[in-house]
Amino acid sequence: MDHRAILDHQFTVAAYVATWAIHLGYLSFMGLKWRAEKRAERANTERTR
Repeated sequence: MDHRAILDHQFTVAAYVATWAIHLGYLSFMGLKWRAEKRAERANTERTR
């Protein structure tokens, strides 16, 4: 393989890794936010009883 093809492949792999990292990070953020909402809702429900 020539150097240009290797470099193109490395950039493609890096772009996919960055994209997956961003998506997984956002998914984790949303999961933590959802868990906090559930805790707050549960605490609010217990407080009103």
